[in-house]
Amino acid sequence: MNRSAVSRGAGLGQLDLETEVRESAFGAALTKSDLAVIALAFAGAAAAAAIVATGGVTSETTAFSAVLVANIATLALGGLVWRRGRPSSAFGNLLLAEGALVLVSSLAGSPNSVLYLIGMLGVWAVALGATWLLLVFPGSRVSGAAWLVMGAALGTFLLGALPLIFVSPSVFGVSGIAGCAAACPANPALVAHAPTVAEVFRHVEGGFQAAWGIGLVLYLAGRFAWATRARRRLTFPVLVSAAPLVAVFTINAVVVDLAGVRPSSAGIAIFAGARILYPLGFIAGLLFARAYAGETLAFMARKLVGRPSVAAVEQLVRRVLDDPLARLVFWLPRSGQFVDRHGVRTVLDPAYEGLTWRAFGHGDTQVLAVVHDVALGEDTEIVEAVGAAALLTLENRRLEHDLLDSVDALRASQRRLVGAASAERRKIERDLHDGVQQKLVALRIQLELLRDLARESGLGSRLDGLATDFDDALDELRSTAHGIYPPLLADEGLDAALREVARRASVPLTVDLEDVGRLSEDRETAIYYCCLEALQNVAKHAGEDAVASLRLWRDRKAVRFSVRDDGVGFVPRPATKGAGLTNMTDRIGAVGGTLAVRSNPGEGTSVLGGVAIEASDRIDDAVRV
Repeated sequence: MNRSAVSRGAGLGQLDLETEVRESAFGAALTKSDLAVIALAFAGAAAAAAIVATGGVTSETTAFSAVLVANIATLALGGLVWRRGRPSSAFGNLLLAEGALVLVSSLAGSPNSVLYLIGMLGVWAVALGATWLLLVFPGSRVSGAAWLVMGAALGTFLLGALPLIFVSPSVFGVSGIAGCAAACPANPALVAHAPTVAEVFRHVEGGFQAAWGIGLVLYLAGRFAWATRARRRLTFPVLVSAAPLVAVFTINAVVVDLAGVRPSSAGIAIFAGARILYPLGFIAGLLFARAYAGETLAFMARKLVGRPSVAAVEQLVRRVLDDPLARLVFWLPRSGQFVDRHGVRTVLDPAYEGLTWRAFGHGDTQVLAVVHDVALGEDTEIVEAVGAAALLTLENRRLEHDLLDSVDALRASQRRLVGAASAERRKIERDLHDGVQQKLVALRIQLELLRDLARESGLGSRLDGLATDFDDALDELRSTAHGIYPPLLADEGLDAALREVARRASVPLTVDLEDVGRLSEDRETAIYYCCLEALQNVAKHAGEDAVASLRLWRDRKAVRFSVRDDGVGFVPRPATKGAGLTNMTDRIGAVGGTLAVRSNPGEGTSVLGGVAIEASDRIDDAVRV
């Protein structure tokens, strides 16, 4: 593969990463359908305002135009935000449908009788759609007690407003701002003018509308009061923005429709303001959820610093989600099932309505799932943030454990190598002692006997020289055998072995050796040879007049040693580290110890090292005391 190909690949990968980051933060690029929605929203708002302004039918032209333009723009924006922020939710499409109904309701400002009738029906559809949105938020389907409220709303239209169209020459909407002036367009759906029957249907409509408004108030208040903290956090922005509209709608039903009081200009202005305000809550709810998820992720990142346990992560998940029953379950690929942190099998059955969860992993591979309150299933942003933070933390914890296991395995391997080398040295020492050394001793004895026999022949002097050479070779062999693995170290420990090293040292040396007790063979060997190597370095590099010191001691945590000299010193550089220093570092590192070399030109050199005390060493101390 050539270099240019690699560069292009890296560039494309970087571009994809930047694109993914932007899409995660701001949403994907606008699609053709999104651009079409925006264009239709602008055109629809302009058309609605033009219809009302030029029709001359609506009594509150300014208020009605402002409501139409604001609602169309807000609902279109909200629909796009929801479709892009939560593609799996149908709520964005419901908002767009409500915006289309608002556009249809603008025909209530047309002087054409058929269009006017369609516009008034659109006004009723807008009211029913708004009720549906408030009841289902943030979902898309009505359930439970919400059907009672929706039933009152449908009853208002089907049992009151719709029959009234066939017996009254005038058609009226559900809001005062869409009402016509003195000259209303004729009713093309009029079957028979029946004032008495029309009055009855008006009272039926007013009664159902009052029940509609009161029921909506009670339902929204009750749902918020009995909701979990997660559900309250999600629905609070919508409740705040919709409360004025619901309150004004209910008062209008009781005062205007039942009591027959004509709405004032101030009341109409308040109603228009409430109509403009209420759709903003749907956008604010989603934006608040995303902002809260971002804060949640930052909070969890601060709290999950270090190495938290699985229990601590699960407790933090419960705290952040405001769900005391939330828990983490983990996927076991071999058994194909989820288990909790105690290893108990957990069945996540989609048919079980009381259980909601969201799985997290890498690609198509599941790692864990967050089991949570049903209400949080509609607050996907915070669940995704919490799940991602938990996944990242537990994955980091697993990787850290894998790294520690690898380090422990490496150290164990190093110890085995050091142990094997020590065992091999002892074997060589025994072989030299039991084999070559014994043969040389036997030859020396035979040489002594031969010298006695040859004393008279003049050959004795030559045999005396040969005996001296034999003695020197035997001493050298013993010294070499002891250097391979000193028996004194195995028999009596570091203190005695290092004293023998000091006795045979070729440089002036002061010693301060404490009885540090017995350590494992590999650690005693490492300390011994590090001290021996350091003294050899003093003899080679410190200078002829150098004086050295050797110290061995033990504190609560480690057995420590130091070799110091007042020689010429040097400038320590990792790149120029010699074989001696490298050997010392490797030996001590293999048994988990530390080594530090300090030196400056003209100031001598200090080698300081230590090996941690293990539990068995402390037990030996207790026994020795």
